[in-house]
Amino acid sequence: MPLKRDKVNITFPEEYQSREYKIFKEEELISSLPRTIYEKSCRAAARLNIRPDSKSEKKLAEAIEFSHLKAAPAGVASLTILAALLVTVPTIVLIAMNLFFAVPFLTFGNGMIVLVLALPFLYYIYTYPMHLKKRYEMSVGSEIVTMVLYTAMFMRNTPNLERSISFTAENITGPLAYELRKLMWDVEVGNYFSIEDALVDYTKKWSQNRNFVQAIEMIISSLKQPDERREQMLSEVVNVILEGNREQAKHFTQSLKTPVMVVHAMGIILPVLGLVMFPLIAVFLGIGAFALFFVYDILLPIVLVFLIVNILESRPSTFSRIDITDAPGAPPKGKFKAGKTFLPAWPFGLLTALISLLLGYFAFTMEGPQGVLSPLVMMGGIALGFAVNYLLLTFQLTGLRDKTREIESEFAEALFQIGSQIRTGTPLELSLEYSIRRTKNLKIKDLFLRALSNIKSMGMTFRQAFFDKAYGAVLFYPSKLVKSVMKTVIESADRGAKTASLTMISVSQYLKGIHATQEQINDELSDPVSSMKFQLFFLSPMISGVVITLTVIIIGILNQLTSKTSALPLGSFIPLLGEIKITPFEFIIVVGIYLVENIFILSFFVNGIENGPDTVGRQNTTAYALIIGYAVFVITLFLTLSIFSPLTLLAVT
Repeated sequence: MPLKRDKVNITFPEEYQSREYKIFKEEELISSLPRTIYEKSCRAAARLNIRPDSKSEKKLAEAIEFSHLKAAPAGVASLTILAALLVTVPTIVLIAMNLFFAVPFLTFGNGMIVLVLALPFLYYIYTYPMHLKKRYEMSVGSEIVTMVLYTAMFMRNTPNLERSISFTAENITGPLAYELRKLMWDVEVGNYFSIEDALVDYTKKWSQNRNFVQAIEMIISSLKQPDERREQMLSEVVNVILEGNREQAKHFTQSLKTPVMVVHAMGIILPVLGLVMFPLIAVFLGIGAFALFFVYDILLPIVLVFLIVNILESRPSTFSRIDITDAPGAPPKGKFKAGKTFLPAWPFGLLTALISLLLGYFAFTMEGPQGVLSPLVMMGGIALGFAVNYLLLTFQLTGLRDKTREIESEFAEALFQIGSQIRTGTPLELSLEYSIRRTKNLKIKDLFLRALSNIKSMGMTFRQAFFDKAYGAVLFYPSKLVKSVMKTVIESADRGAKTASLTMISVSQYLKGIHATQEQINDELSDPVSSMKFQLFFLSPMISGVVITLTVIIIGILNQLTSKTSALPLGSFIPLLGEIKITPFEFIIVVGIYLVENIFILSFFVNGIENGPDTVGRQNTTAYALIIGYAVFVITLFLTLSIFSPLTLLAVT
């Protein structure tokens, strides 16, 4: 059991506060304030002081503490009850006014729909801390492999756990970096007797991730081992965490089969059956466009989003995303680079949508509500508007990410070449030249070529060649992995050429192991991802086009039958059943909205399975899916209309 002291409050005069302490104190102040609407709402609702039962309160407290949510279980329960009252009381009052006083506010049926729709949102408000905990696990868990890798790399040369954790905290990003800095500070102020005790206590938070707990225990145990055994244990640490990732990905893939089938059924099969039957249902029950819009464009997407979010929250954390925030020329958020300036992307998307909507309106004035072209142009404008916005936001970022990913995949081979050459006794400068020739077909060679040029032309040291503030080679390669590994290599080079060569070779083996594990995980996830991509890009748009064709034909047949039989003295049975209260224009608009929503939802699902929480990847996938999917939809619609539209005339002759 780790030795942990009671927390103490220590204050220092301003003139004695270090820069690191001031930064940490500022982070603590910011993190202690309610940041989101949910947190502020919980704090305001906490005045009601409604407490959940003890079992639920314990679960909520654990989730809140784990995810650093600035709320209390009583605040969550109070907010849920308050939200329920704000929904149910006005709804019941409006229903009662309609029933007893004939005031045309809210009918009983519509009131029940409002209450039914409110239930999942109220449940989500109450369980939000648990959902946030799962997302936090994914976000922080993706950095765990990087944390273990950096700690093992540093401790190969410097068996000092405190310095290795400090090095790791400086070179990783996200919430895990903050948590490591907080552990370091807790040790500094005496909340823990040592960094070992702090880490052991921290692993209790991740007790469900046995591989991470085992890795930390092995890192701590390696401190008591001789050099050779310590290096073996550190190599095993990386293998342990990678093996855990492989197993988690395999189990997640196996568990995906049923959820993917459910999404397929909820997103395609059941909607298609309902859309095909809708014209007949509309005739017999007198249902119009609003009911179809409510079910397909509001209710069904909400159900799909809740289902997909729950599936993705079970996704195991794998590897950290490539961070390109330091990349030279990377556009700021919401903008793209055009020449030497940065422009916002949304005006271009909005302009595209407005032009298409105006063209669709003019087409509607010419062909009327029975037309097909005008709704297609309008919905195409909406789809293209989003696609243009997302493409402008992501095309430069994805290019930088792909370049960085390729460089990182080649980095291990380059390190191995340099380390092997230095091990033979070759001077460092000649080793770089030899390795550049051996890796001439790789992009990573430019990194070492620039460093070699700095050494030869500017007389820089090995450290300066890579990390000089003005000309350092790593400045032109925006990869935190490359920078962190080169820091470790240079630290080892200060101890001698032999130590540097051993470090390069061992680190290259670590990186090759990580790359191999990534490939295995991608292979494991390839089947469900391929299935969902086919559904996203082709199947869903194609079926939507066929369904619209069938429905337009059925509506045309029923309308013509109604007009022809109404003139007969005994044959007007269609009007007795009711008229069709939806036009082809309205039907295509409703289905088009559903298709666009479906593309957004499935893109979120596909990217979530493949990459986890990744905004750039999701937006890029959505942009291409909107363009390709809507093109497939339009082509399928016109092809099937040209083939089957004569059936309308044949059926009534």
